[in-house]
Amino acid sequence: MRTRFMLVVAWALVACGLAAPRAAAQDMDLDKAPRITVAELKQLRAQNRVVVVDVRDAASFKAAHIPGALSIPLDEIQGKVAELKAQKKAIVTYCA
Repeated sequence: MRTRFMLVVAWALVACGLAAPRAAAQDMDLDKAPRITVAELKQLRAQNRVVVVDVRDAASFKAAHIPGALSIPLDEIQGKVAELKAQKKAIVTYCA
């Protein structure tokens, strides 16, 4: 069975701000969020130019996830912004 992942470069992380992630997500037009293809993600990973973040809950992450992805549930991500920014790489989030 093939799992389809929607990969979204998180608006708040791209802006390097992340103030109130849930509120920010509600105010954004997520249809306009930058997206990348699986092929683009593979290329970025091969070049070590990306951090992949799974924003689902721990149980969902444990059930299945992209190898090498970090598990940072959405309600915890604000506390991890400095750590993510310190890596100086593109940040790709997914939740499906």
